[in-house]
Amino acid sequence: MRSQLRSGSWQGSTADGRRGAQDRIDGIVSLTIEHLTKGIRYWRTTDWPQDFHNSYYERVLSGVRVTNGAFDLQWWSRFYPILRDWRATRPASRMFLTTRVQERFQQLGGAWSSVIAPNLSRDIETLEWKHIAAFPLLVTEIKPLKYPSPVFTSKFCHFLAPRIFPVVDNKAMGNPFTSYEAYFTLARQEWLGTENATREELIARLSREIGAPVFSEFPTKCKLIELCLIGRYIR
Repeated sequence: MRSQLRSGSWQGSTADGRRGAQDRIDGIVSLTIEHLTKGIRYWRTTDWPQDFHNSYYERVLSGVRVTNGAFDLQWWSRFYPILRDWRATRPASRMFLTTRVQERFQQLGGAWSSVIAPNLSRDIETLEWKHIAAFPLLVTEIKPLKYPSPVFTSKFCHFLAPRIFPVVDNKAMGNPFTSYEAYFTLARQEWLGTENATREELIARLSREIGAPVFSEFPTKCKLIELCLIGRYIR
């Protein structure tokens, strides 16, 4: 399997190399029910929580929520295990990452207070990259990589502000992105390029699949983008 980044849009490859016109609205790639169905089907084959992390978000956000921009070692001791469990830290050691993040506590706090905290009631639909870039750009500095990848940045940001920052995954999505900005921008374009009726159907379908009351801060739009991109990539 292989994926491609062309003309600012991501699309998993098809057997005959042709692109599906049904995925586009006026030339913009959009999310589809078919891709959501495939994404859900793939999710159900994994050991990931079958409620799509609905209860997990509630536990995590209460444990690592940043108040008053207070990034410190106490906060990091709670947050690092999440990054480790989500395989975002390897191959860097805990000591290395702790040193790198500690050097940036003050900057992270300033960026959080100025561009993230005021926008926590909003989500990826209403926020452009320029509105929130200061924070993820700092996060990217924490884990320098030989080959650029947005995975660490996406997971670090997602579990602090999940409705704003979508997750990217190497295995499930293919991940052709060399920067988180590229992924964030494409993910947002996918949502904006989806017709309202389809959005409503996607939201209703995911709510049914969760099978429990949806947590008030559940990142519905980001989770739908994630699932649809998985569904588009997986064959």
